[in-house]
Amino acid sequence: MLTLLIVDDDDAFRKQLRTLFEHSGGFDAFVEAGNGAEALAKTERLLPNLAVLDFSSADSCALQLAQKLKSITPELPIFMLTTDYSMKIEKEALSSGIVAVFSKQDDLATLVANARAVCGIE
Repeated sequence: MLTLLIVDDDDAFRKQLRTLFEHSGGFDAFVEAGNGAEALAKTERLLPNLAVLDFSSADSCALQLAQKLKSITPELPIFMLTTDYSMKIEKEALSSGIVAVFSKQDDLATLVANARAVCGIE
């Protein structure tokens, strides 16, 4: 059973992203979190197969959250979304254990395709 954790403080965007993943198939369950504390609690309980984090939420930075999630489940692949993409942000993200960085301004189908690949979905 493949579970996807979506962490974003924007409810509408989080729901849009979930819908996109639901239509792509391959994931069995979806867990949503509006903040870092909620994401950590849900990760401890549910051990998702992939996490997608917003770069900046109201209560935490994705880089710090990624490190905390990795301390719970070290093998968890983590993707990060950002509205202000830059090479500097990507380098920091990759050094924090994040697998890939995607811009919210780009076609999110690329995010879904990469998620499917990382999770071994054909």
